[in-house]
Amino acid sequence: MKFEARGAKRFESENLLSYQLFDENKQVISQGVAKTLDISKTGVSIETFYNMNVGDRIELTMGIGADVVKAMGTIKNNKPISERTFQIGIEFDFLSEEDLKKIGMVYPDIFK
Repeated sequence: MKFEARGAKRFESENLLSYQLFDENKQVISQGVAKTLDISKTGVSIETFYNMNVGDRIELTMGIGADVVKAMGTIKNNKPISERTFQIGIEFDFLSEEDLKKIGMVYPDIFK
C-alpha cells in the first residue's frame, strides 16, 4: 500500500519514530510512536494506531540507521490499513541538509 501523490522516488523502510501532532493553534494534540513504511527526500509514509487529519502538522524524530533524524511535515493522506491501524502520508516541510544526508547514508539512491 503506497500513496502515489509524491513525485520523489520512495524506498521501503521500517524505522521506528516518535511524533508530536499539532492542531491549527500549534498545540500538541497527540504524541506517540509509529514505524515508517517508505521514505523519500520529500516525505515519509508511516503506520500508526492513531488516525490523523489531512492538513495537520507533525514533528517527527526518526531512527535512521544509527542516527536520529528530525523533520517537520504536513499530513497529506490517511488510509485505514485495518480497524486499528492507519497509513499516514507526510510531506516534509522542514528537513535539514544534515538530516537528509543521514537518510542518504542508509538509502543512497534517494538522491537519484
